[in-house]
Amino acid sequence: MDNRYNRYNRRKYSLKVHMVLVTKYRKQILKGSIADNVKQKIYDICNSKGYGIIAMETDKDHIHFLISYDTTDRVCDMVKLIKQQTTYYL
Repeated sequence: MDNRYNRYNRRKYSLKVHMVLVTKYRKQILKGSIADNVKQKIYDICNSKGYGIIAMETDKDHIHFLISYDTTDRVCDMVKLIKQQTTYYL
């Protein structure tokens, strides 16, 4: 039961956020290899920052993912980082 929680220096936490990123004007551009490349880019970003991806799904015009994160990180900074780098990548 304790393995569901992270422990670090007097902290015990289990923080998760569900993010949905939508393409501009809901254009259906996330098909085939583009969706795979965006997924890989998000995995790379999360691995470099220490976030854990629990689940990720793509559709033609949006991406859902569930991320676990540390108490020192802010959700707005995570969204900003992921949106900036994937937009620049595409």
